[in-house]
Amino acid sequence: MTEVDAPGFERLRRSSAASDAVRSIQRMIVDGRLRPGQRLPAERELSEMLGISRPTLRETIRSLVSLNILESRHGAGTFVSSLDTAALLEPLQFVMALNERTIDELFEARLLLEPALAALAARRAGGADVAAMRAALDGPDPVAADTELHRLIAEAAGNALLTTMLRTLATLGAQSRRLTAAAPGVLPRTAEEHAAIVDAIERGDADGARAAMTAHLERIAAVARESAAP
Repeated sequence: MTEVDAPGFERLRRSSAASDAVRSIQRMIVDGRLRPGQRLPAERELSEMLGISRPTLRETIRSLVSLNILESRHGAGTFVSSLDTAALLEPLQFVMALNERTIDELFEARLLLEPALAALAARRAGGADVAAMRAALDGPDPVAADTELHRLIAEAAGNALLTTMLRTLATLGAQSRRLTAAAPGVLPRTAEEHAAIVDAIERGDADGARAAMTAHLERIAAVARESAAP
């Protein structure tokens, strides 16, 4: 990777440098001045560009590395990470593991989003989409198969923004999926419910797909709350 060529770093006021440095680099990533995989300028040069001290810069970089936004490579420098969704959400997954309330919030979000996606999929899915869903029903790893099926339903809905939102929820909910999969009797019932959702999608029954997805998520939410209870 080559070092970026002075992509417009903004000098920061000394009084706010510590708090603004992280936001400044994040803003440069969002607007495309820094891209995934790019190398940041050397420490001395970067601190001068931002108008902050080198200790403040090191603290900034440590913060962004902890958020998986930057990565430090020994002997090579500091780079913008791949910005992969799963990696960026890892800190939030840690928060979810510490806060039982977030399980309720997670399923509230899924119940708002996924029944609508199932209904859209029933209207828009083609034969290849349904075949892929059927194949996912028989996946050898139940947790991976569950995630894959919900992803395929979202993609068949044909709305890229909603699909991205579901991918975020799926990443945050990875631990809850493992938790519920281990509960007695969950996997056979889940398989039946998944099949009912796919059947409705194949029939083009939007209301049936919505109802089947809602019933499935409500039951899984109850199992997740029970499994997480002390």
